[in-house]
Amino acid sequence: PPQTEAKEALPPILDRLPYDKRAPLVAISVEDHYVRVRTHKGEAVILMRLTDAMREVGQTDGLQVHRSHWVARDAVTAARREGDRAILTVSHGEDIPVSRRYVPAIKEAGFLPG
Repeated sequence: PPQTEAKEALPPILDRLPYDKRAPLVAISVEDHYVRVRTHKGEAVILMRLTDAMREVGQTDGLQVHRSHWVARDAVTAARREGDRAILTVSHGEDIPVSRRYVPAIKEAGFLPG
């Protein structure tokens, strides 16, 4: 049935969120021993490591942009440089820092000019 296929396509990390927050992913950020998961319907904080959270994004197209941040590609609305680093603005208006290490990856993704 089509409903079963849609359920399978959802990222596993959404199963950890309250029902009212389950929606397409925007970003995941580390806060102490927790990750803040942002979706199009809000955000929730869950106890897990960022590496484990990134494994659970399923087929969501995204990239790690900092040791503490992952973003979904389709949620990025703007990018700008600040010295050696960069800043990505996501669909909810938040700014996500990009560390120098990940600047080549966001250039390759087309967010910044090469």
